[in-house]
Amino acid sequence: MESDVVIIPVDAHLLTLTISKFEIIERPVRVGSTAHMQRERVQRKSEIQTQRTAATLMVSFMAVNKIFRAADIEFRLRNTTSESAEAPKGSEALDDEGFFMLASGFPMNNNAVSLLLVRKFAGSEGGASAEELSVCAVGDSSPDTALAHEFGHLLSLEHQGDIRDLMNPGLSAPGTPLTRSEIAAARASPLARRFGASR
Repeated sequence: MESDVVIIPVDAHLLTLTISKFEIIERPVRVGSTAHMQRERVQRKSEIQTQRTAATLMVSFMAVNKIFRAADIEFRLRNTTSESAEAPKGSEALDDEGFFMLASGFPMNNNAVSLLLVRKFAGSEGGASAEELSVCAVGDSSPDTALAHEFGHLLSLEHQGDIRDLMNPGLSAPGTPLTRSEIAAARASPLARRFGASR
């Protein structure tokens, strides 16, 4: 029944990570008839932009929602914005530590979970999450099960040891279903209750 389905809105942030590097260059400067070499500090910027779009995200959300349908939970893409952020630690690939540095700038806002999308995510899971902030992140090459896994963490689901489980600490196989205990835990989670789940 549609009224029993918990709809969790998601604001997606398509991030361009900016890497700033400083270099010392020498250039000739003419003073009168004499040329001197002058050292100058210059800033060079490179940008690493996610290749994801609102359209590709909608396809990912369909796959994610097939998994969470068993718990009568639906993640619904509410907004998609393109934003720039300084790359944590000056790295092209976001890792767990870098994610936590970025996550505090994108906490749950206006009653929607925050999803950060980056070009590269380092690590075996392809993403990270901070349940207390209701923020998660995945990289462009992360499969839809990685996004479902991170949403699972936002629903208070813990890692499980079975490779056939969505909440396996590594990447799960496509179409991995939720277990009965995960369904119950997801429905009882603070996030699901916030959006209307009954205990």
